[in-house]
Amino acid sequence: MAAEHGDDLYREVLRANVELHSRLAADYSSCEPHFRPENVARVEGRLRELFASAGSERLLDLGCGTGFIISIAKPYVRAITGVDVTQAMLDRVDTSGPARIELHNHDTGSFPAADAGYDVVTAYSFLHHLYDIGPTLRTAFRALRPGGVLYADLEPNFYFWEGVGALERGRAYDPIVQREIEMVTYKDEDIASKFGVDQEVFNKAEYGKSLAGGFKEEDLRAQLEAAGFRDIAFDYSWFLGQGYLINDAGYPRAEGLRLAEVAAGVLHKALPLSRGIFKYLGFTARK
Repeated sequence: MAAEHGDDLYREVLRANVELHSRLAADYSSCEPHFRPENVARVEGRLRELFASAGSERLLDLGCGTGFIISIAKPYVRAITGVDVTQAMLDRVDTSGPARIELHNHDTGSFPAADAGYDVVTAYSFLHHLYDIGPTLRTAFRALRPGGVLYADLEPNFYFWEGVGALERGRAYDPIVQREIEMVTYKDEDIASKFGVDQEVFNKAEYGKSLAGGFKEEDLRAQLEAAGFRDIAFDYSWFLGQGYLINDAGYPRAEGLRLAEVAAGVLHKALPLSRGIFKYLGFTARK
């Protein structure tokens, strides 16, 4: 009975994602913060490292959306397969350029990827949209060749979400903190106001954030190991106030970027004590 309930919720979350992202598709690339230049540069650096170590013949991008990873990766790989459950998002993917790009409207948990057909699999800012990430992790594992790498990133860090969720709205916090309260705890209100999406639909579509409260490193490691992965490495990113520091008008932008990099380096040295200050986590895992 529990399994049947889980299957029903899995499908409900998929339907909520289609509804939400069909509404957001036209504005997605302009309203999501991961499209900002500083983040694009960070992800491009990570991808180049992965292609150098794991190979750059074929990339599978699970939950590809409007093509964030595809646009960054296509100068570096020969062929890319993008998979997403929302056709309106796929319709926005730019397939021009040097790489051969194929797009599939499909649930990533049941996508029939070619066995051992890919050097790298990506799932960028996507796993939190799923009720159960296990099927998608198994898709990634099956699709990778031996030695291939799965890369996921910009997933909600449970400890950050927990800390922000404990704060009261309307208190006299610094604007840096107030902004996170609105974006983490009350994002459903913002989306309902701007796009007319029911708050329940939004929260189901953001299941891993809104309802599960983010990911814990230890839980992700257990699920990755259960799927067969090894050499799992986690990375925490975007500490509280990093965007403010980068864009502070009191510094030239280049100096803001440098200071943010220095601060991030210090906070990374303080892990695991500092992990609650980072908004997101990501990982790489090898087959």
